[in-house]
Amino acid sequence: MEPSPPTSRLSACPRFYFGIPLRSRQASFDWPLVCRNLERTLLSLKHQTCGDFGILVACHEIPDVDTFDLDIEFIVADFDPPPAVDDEGRPGNDKPKKKRMVGLAMKARMADDGYYLQLDADDLIHPDLVNFTLADDNRRGYLIERGYMFDCCTGQFGQMDQEHSPFWRHCGSCAVVYFTKADMPDHLMDNRCYFNQFKRHREYADIAAARGQPLVPYPEPMAIYLVNHGENDISMYRGKKGVKSEYVRRSLVEDPDEISKLVADYPQLSEFLRVSG
Repeated sequence: MEPSPPTSRLSACPRFYFGIPLRSRQASFDWPLVCRNLERTLLSLKHQTCGDFGILVACHEIPDVDTFDLDIEFIVADFDPPPAVDDEGRPGNDKPKKKRMVGLAMKARMADDGYYLQLDADDLIHPDLVNFTLADDNRRGYLIERGYMFDCCTGQFGQMDQEHSPFWRHCGSCAVVYFTKADMPDHLMDNRCYFNQFKRHREYADIAAARGQPLVPYPEPMAIYLVNHGENDISMYRGKKGVKSEYVRRSLVEDPDEISKLVADYPQLSEFLRVSG
């Protein structure tokens, strides 16, 4: 995978940041599983071919996970966590607040600018994503159109692209956005800043385009959306398990060479592949 030819640079290359809003113990059905899922995601970041990135995790309690010597900061919330399910049967959700917590922490760490990927605590990132982004450095951002949905129950991959359905339509870990320090929030409830405009992942590309910074699709598949693994899986909380399984069946990856490459790029999936045979 080769980046496009370099464009004029405004400054030295920005740094890359991952932000992870982590479900709290109180809002979880299985906290140990939440931690195992997060550790698998962190392991996918450990495999990045470029190590110039930081990780910001907004949480209520610091999880007991291996951080693999990564540059990671846990930001502990000072507000009460939601219940797993509220009085009306809806899943508790403090992700918007935790996203804003990450924005404040990133502003405190960044020099002038940076690239940012809002990462769910159970998705996996291609090893070349950071390297490609910083080498190409378009000062706008990138959209993950091509990727995969992986069914942890069956060990099967579903293709996600324009022919089937784009990755960004289904998964929140779908956009790398370029921000300057002026784009970042001044306080937790600063809803006017550019950073806090990114609320719904299906609208990320439209928000960036309206800003005059349209996101450029990555030329290769850059992430895997894990489903049917239990905790942190939105399909479980919203009753969509069958829908996701059906998507994988309809867009099934059957080419053995493609599957072999995925297994090599994402060794974190080995536990599911062993179980599925």
